[in-house]
Amino acid sequence: MAISLFILLILLAGCTPPGQTATTATPLPPQNTATPLPAQNTPPPLPPTLAATPTSSFTATAAAPLAPVNIVFSPGTTTTEVDGNIQPNQVLTYTVSAGQNQPMLLALNSDGGDATLGVLEPDGNKLLDPAKKWAFWEWILPKTELYTIQVIGGASSQPYTLSVEVAQIVSFPAGASSVTLSGSTPKGYVFAYALACKAGQVMTASLTVPNTLAIIDVLGIAGGTLLSPSALATNWSGTLPTTQDYIIEVTPANRQVADYTLTVSVK
Repeated sequence: MAISLFILLILLAGCTPPGQTATTATPLPPQNTATPLPAQNTPPPLPPTLAATPTSSFTATAAAPLAPVNIVFSPGTTTTEVDGNIQPNQVLTYTVSAGQNQPMLLALNSDGGDATLGVLEPDGNKLLDPAKKWAFWEWILPKTELYTIQVIGGASSQPYTLSVEVAQIVSFPAGASSVTLSGSTPKGYVFAYALACKAGQVMTASLTVPNTLAIIDVLGIAGGTLLSPSALATNWSGTLPTTQDYIIEVTPANRQVADYTLTVSVK
């Protein structure tokens, strides 16, 4: 009897009530395994250390270079002047545009007397090497271009005056050996004329104003004064010693504006 009852209980436990479907337990999904973190990026290697690039050395007291100042002649003039102050060993630069075969004359006056000049072409060619330490220079310009004039300081700070003269080229009319030039001296500046002459020719120059208004002087561009300004002359005649360009300067008295007529003959 007891055995029968036990069997009955087992059968009842395995029966499913009407209207229900037997289900089986759904197994849980397996736990995700930990995703390994990506490997840490190693820092990129540092660039190699660059070698120091050498630079131009400047002394601690050197003044910053100033921009070049362009010189422009006033209308009707062949000469201009620039005044300034320069520090010891400082280099100040000016530029001036001039034509091929024009004579250029530079004169630098400084209180200390030791400021000097340099003249360069645009390509750096030195027409006047600063190492010569000249304060006066004259030359026939090789090209039509922009020239650089350097003013180089001396041993002390000092004021200076730079005179720049680019002479006007004179040509005689066809078949003539003389020419009459009418001019003026705006701002009281010197007016300069240039003539290409041969050795042995006789030049005569005559200024038709008294020396209380203006005087003339004559010099060779390659060197040599034929008539000094100290003569206070308005007329001159002489035999030319060499074949070169000659300059006749009309200098007004007391830096006044003087209207004049200059007659020049070369025979």
